[in-house]
Amino acid sequence: MTIITNYREEVKRFERFFDVKPTTTTEEILPQLITDVAESTDMVNAAANSLRSPLLALKIYLDLLKNFPQEEKKTDVLNRMKNTTNEMAKKINALARLVDVQNEFTSTKEKVVFSNLLEEVKEELGKVFDLKDITITTNFEEQNIQANNSELSLLLFHLLHNCITYRQDNQPLHITIKTKKVGNYFLIGVKDNGIGMQLKNDDEAEKLFRPFYKLDKENKGIGIGLSIVRSIVNKYKGEIKVRSRVHEGSMFNVYLKS
Repeated sequence: MTIITNYREEVKRFERFFDVKPTTTTEEILPQLITDVAESTDMVNAAANSLRSPLLALKIYLDLLKNFPQEEKKTDVLNRMKNTTNEMAKKINALARLVDVQNEFTSTKEKVVFSNLLEEVKEELGKVFDLKDITITTNFEEQNIQANNSELSLLLFHLLHNCITYRQDNQPLHITIKTKKVGNYFLIGVKDNGIGMQLKNDDEAEKLFRPFYKLDKENKGIGIGLSIVRSIVNKYKGEIKVRSRVHEGSMFNVYLKS
């Protein structure tokens, strides 16, 4: 069963499948339809797997409440239930944001000045993190890009959020951001000196962008930010590459079709 969160947008999406230019062939449309279905299936499976554990935990906590006459033990269980519920709420909200990004069709492009965009994103990150011991170095060879400001802001926010979330303990965080033109693409590179990851191959790197996927189950975060980044990159017919080493940091290179 598919739950439609935005009825009007879903109707527009359905109508677009029939509003095709005469020069467009079935062979050109079909691969995109197959990709959309595959991505939707992956997202549903990922959401189901991610929410299964907290739901099971809530069921166990409810059973425990029946067997704990002591008030202090009931309070402890209720606190655990509250934390689990908050965890589920965060995942559901993040999933809803991902669905919104994937279903948004009317992206108005404008001239975006990247240095101004970065300041906006830093302001938003400052509401979530303490940025005092974080150094951001920039190298903007290409200052401007034609894009949707909100989408680009969301993309950069989650890339930097990822850097900060997976920083090394008791060590200042250094982030480098670069932009430049590479052929027909606008490159956004984000590099950090965080905890890094051991990526054995390209397939393992690709999994990073799946909803709720975590390379290390002990890692912080919900596991949806990079999925949002990938969805935005797909809208611009772009690519994203990642390189990482444990205890040395990670580098994400985003290529947007300009």
